Amino acid sequence: MKLPDFKALGLKKLIIFGAIALVLLGGLGVGGVILKKKIAARRAAKLAAANDPQKLAAEKAAAEAAAAKANSEEDEDEPAGAEGGGHEGAAGGPAVMIYQKIVNLDRKNAYLKVEMHILFRDPELGKAATSEKPTPEASEIRAMLLELLSGKTLEEASDIETREFVRKEIKDKLNEKFAPKPPKPGEKVDPKHKKPKKPIKDVLVVDWAISA
Repeated sequence: MKLPDFKALGLKKLIIFGAIALVLLGGLGVGGVILKKKIAARRAAKLAAANDPQKLAAEKAAAEAAAAKANSEEDEDEPAGAEGGGHEGAAGGPAVMIYQKIVNLDRKNAYLKVEMHILFRDPELGKAATSEKPTPEASEIRAMLLELLSGKTLEEASDIETREFVRKEIKDKLNEKFAPKPPKPGEKVDPKHKKPKKPIKDVLVVDWAISA
């Protein structure tokens, strides 16, 4: 009985394994090239999109439309042609309440002089707030403004961010306080006399001066 030539068999196996390895490496190499081409194509597409004037214009238009929609949603419940209340309101525009105050700061002989204009969406609230006669609405607004303006340090009053924060805080708290109450069960609301959800249109800081 003739024994097999193990050396020959070992050599053949090495040749076969080597051929298989070459095929696999070649496949990996081709796959790597294809992957690199795909990545390069994606980068080129992104770059082209970023430099595409039409796409940039479309994105800008979409952003402007979103901002306009947000503004319209905020003003959607504002009565059209609302008459200004009191002598501060312009005809056909919102009533304006002028608030002027000098408050003490934390340091001796340091003061903050403030003038704010409160613009109203709700004509009835604006009329009450700007009335020449004392009204509960005007008193409540003035008390809230004094509370939110008092107790500031000289450093806080000198900071522009503090001024903007106080302005927004006053607007939010006034809208929260004077928001219309929900109708009672079974109560019908006349659309012509529907009160705006946010009765305060804006709060403007006209003067913010520090004396120290």
